[in-house]
Amino acid sequence: MSSNTNNDYWNKFVAGDTHLFKKIFTKYYPKLYGYGIKISNNPRIVEDCIQELFENIWDRREDLHHVESPHVYLFVSLRRKVLKQISKKKNRSKKLRLLRHKPKIKFCKQDIIIKNEQINQQKEELAQALNQLPERQKEILFLHFYNGLSYSEIANVLDIKRQSIRNHVYRAMKKLRLFLTEKASRNIISLLFIFSNIIFAT
Repeated sequence: MSSNTNNDYWNKFVAGDTHLFKKIFTKYYPKLYGYGIKISNNPRIVEDCIQELFENIWDRREDLHHVESPHVYLFVSLRRKVLKQISKKKNRSKKLRLLRHKPKIKFCKQDIIIKNEQINQQKEELAQALNQLPERQKEILFLHFYNGLSYSEIANVLDIKRQSIRNHVYRAMKKLRLFLTEKASRNIISLLFIFSNIIFAT
């Protein structure tokens, strides 16, 4: 389903075609769950937050005409809900909870598809390299490669400037190259090939 189709479904739904609600839910649930579980690592929290999010959308559908990018709206809303639920489980003041908690993104080899399956066994090393990155960089790469969000859309989700996203991606790629170079003795050619051909499973 293309982005234009998604937007068309959303616009028709908020305009009154409630039959499209199920299609919107079915389309976005896997990506939202995949993102949510990277943030909290607690399936119950993620499932409850997604359910609450779509209940809110249903209840407020007549007030959502202003939403220009449904998937950005959904990612932003889910991120806030998950972080809020995590914060409630910590015995801190509300302000400190929201400021201090950061998503704990962790990649595993199942997240990664390699175009050349002959070197598929090297996915573990690539996942390890990704997990060496700071949390912010991992989250940005996850949103960009795994979910296909643009730099501008990620900036909206994380509430930071677009240039900051570009800087984080540049630094992340630089660190990955260095990490893979350090693996030269194990098979530098294969690892660099993986690095140049990585895409994330959708």
